[in-house]
Amino acid sequence: MDREDLKEKLIILSITTGIFLPIRVLFASHVSDHWLGSLGLVSAFGILFVFLIKRNKLGWFGKIFEKQMRKTIGGKTGKFIIGVSLLFLIYFGSSLYFIEKGDTVYFEDKQVFASVMLSTDFTIEDIPLEKLGGPQPLVNIAGLEWITNLDYALSIAYSIMDDTTDGWLSHFIVVVFVEQLEMVGLLFFYRKTYSQKIPVQTE
Repeated sequence: MDREDLKEKLIILSITTGIFLPIRVLFASHVSDHWLGSLGLVSAFGILFVFLIKRNKLGWFGKIFEKQMRKTIGGKTGKFIIGVSLLFLIYFGSSLYFIEKGDTVYFEDKQVFASVMLSTDFTIEDIPLEKLGGPQPLVNIAGLEWITNLDYALSIAYSIMDDTTDGWLSHFIVVVFVEQLEMVGLLFFYRKTYSQKIPVQTE
């Protein structure tokens, strides 16, 4: 990657971040503070972005953007970016699943753990095991009980962390999850849009 190519990538990253992030913040501040209300907002602006570029309405930035999309999205780098975004989707989606399960299925056990863990001088012996309901079976196959135990532990741990942040953790994860979901959609859209080998105009 030469210096000019790196410079163009940094310009695109800076400008798109400077546009998309404020859009979501302003929407949450003045229209709806619920994450579902902004679902599709960034995607709509991303598609509008392409519409304006194809009609040469964004000048030099549009030319740089189209050039970099053709070089990046259609190649190995594009596949890597999509792969990373999908991994983030799985991680944040799983985190939301664990928080929800800790707040519902394992709520009583969570309360027991929280009351002990948030006290001073906590030790593992302080946990009243007789008050715990224990994990709900997920897999009834010998040797795979660890999956159920891991689900139990992570559900309670994530739920307790969310409680200690007054719900900020789950709110943050939801926002990032929605953004990643839209990002994957935009990447596939850009990949299809800029996969055609059309010479980029330089004038």
